Amino acid sequence: MSELMFQPVLPWPALVALFVLLVGGCVTLAVLTPARRTRWLLRAGALLVLAAAFTRPGVPLETASQSTAAAADVFVLVDTTASIVAEDYDGQRPRLDGVKEDMRSLLEQLPGARVSMVTFGSSAAVRVPLTTDHSAFASAIETVGPEVTLYSGGSSVTEARALLLERLAAAEEQNPDNARLVYYFGDGEQTASTAPESMSEIAAQIDGGAVFGYGTQSGGPMKETQSYYSTRDDGTYITDSTTGDRALSVIDEDQLRTIAADLGVDYHHRSAGTPFGTVHTAPQFEEKLVDAESFGGVTEYFWIPLLAVFAWIVVEATLALRRVRALARLHASPPVPSTAAPPAAGAPAAGSARPGVAPPGAAQQYAARPSTATLGASWTP
Repeated sequence: MSELMFQPVLPWPALVALFVLLVGGCVTLAVLTPARRTRWLLRAGALLVLAAAFTRPGVPLETASQSTAAAADVFVLVDTTASIVAEDYDGQRPRLDGVKEDMRSLLEQLPGARVSMVTFGSSAAVRVPLTTDHSAFASAIETVGPEVTLYSGGSSVTEARALLLERLAAAEEQNPDNARLVYYFGDGEQTASTAPESMSEIAAQIDGGAVFGYGTQSGGPMKETQSYYSTRDDGTYITDSTTGDRALSVIDEDQLRTIAADLGVDYHHRSAGTPFGTVHTAPQFEEKLVDAESFGGVTEYFWIPLLAVFAWIVVEATLALRRVRALARLHASPPVPSTAAPPAAGAPAAGSARPGVAPPGAAQQYAARPSTATLGASWTP
């Protein structure tokens, strides 16, 4: 059975912060308003269910078939921080253009190998699980983009370390005889407040790979990103908060060389004028006919928790409608007739009154009548 995977609509830190704030607000109101405690707690529960939907849980859609496969599992790590679209590749092109071109070239060197794509920014995620379906991987190359600028924060160049270790262990368990390769594509820019973790633990679990660096020492400006699939087309660039000028991203080759040394692989600085095949050639593996599972996308299950949220909305709306109808019936009730006792001897007769004094029972009669402000213009006092 395929493993459950998540593709959250927001980066994990932003998603967690948002729902902690919302659920915390509901719990606080439940404590402060005992009369409505149950309702606020139910709302908190509905928000937790909605949070589950926002994680976009799903299962990779796989189909069984026979194909040729090589005894190799290849993991491609792709930097998707804001700096990956810095415009200093081949003149003023985004670095990501070079990354995509090189990933296509690498894929051509790996016939039959199982390939996987892991992207990392403020968090790491598996974009393509291990598959021999190279067309699916090629499609992922076309759609990969930088994280949304609004949600981008400090990021580490080794953010994918823990996830990669997990995926490598799973691959070894499934195909212990396969070779495992790791390819890293990035610019080495460390913006997290902490130092990057060492990747040396991974070296003992892989059989090769390479680290590829993109960018220049002079740096390049970065356009803001409004979605995971495109940068802004209105010329809006990320600015330096201290100067107000366009922020520049500069490649950190020392950091990239450290990553390469930890992994036990070579480092290559990439530029548009140098064909990929002249700097790196992937190992060749014998191909054989095997029963393969083809990755055809993801079957998403976010709609299941959304059904529960929708049901709660229907319940809330029904209860609110009942309250409105009850208030409407109350305001539409006819005035309650007076039940005052007959006047005592010597008292003024009903309907008469001393000048300036209201008849007995008048206060009760008027109090029983709905106000004209409540009933509107249709009421005639």
